Amino acid sequence: MTTVDLVDATFKDAEWSAATLAGDDNLWSIALVVDDSDRGRGLIWLVGGDYNSPPQSPREWKMRAEMQDRLLALRSRKSLPLTLPDGRRVIRLFPDWGREWPFWESFSEGYTLDAEDLPLSDELAGEIYAWNAAWQERAETDPLPDGWIEHGRYLHARMQTELDTIAEVRPGFELR
Repeated sequence: MTTVDLVDATFKDAEWSAATLAGDDNLWSIALVVDDSDRGRGLIWLVGGDYNSPPQSPREWKMRAEMQDRLLALRSRKSLPLTLPDGRRVIRLFPDWGREWPFWESFSEGYTLDAEDLPLSDELAGEIYAWNAAWQERAETDPLPDGWIEHGRYLHARMQTELDTIAEVRPGFELR
């Protein structure tokens, strides 16, 4: 990771510098350094976030997604592999009406994925299929089934474990 301090720069200057220095292979974010006499020095994230800390909330996942999507969109436009700097893909997990499987790979030619496209265990694939079916079976205005979000978090964690060497799995079902 590289840190660059800009002094007396506009936000546009900082954004341009970050994008230029990052190139095609790096993620970037922008933070404002704050010195507080009571709490000490800290950061206020303006774009993205601390990529070294795993996201703990839907907001942090959204900030991470912005960083990843910016990089992957650039790589897609340049016909480069759709991978993060560590070589892994980003697989998104969220349901959508009419889709048998809740798997997506942004900026890819196919965009939607099926269980056969991923090295998931049969057991996990079956549980994800049932979880997605529970979402599909309700009317659009109906509330989510009891425990559906919590079960999604559990399935997301298992999916991340099974795909950890090839992909970061991004949960999108809490952002909908």
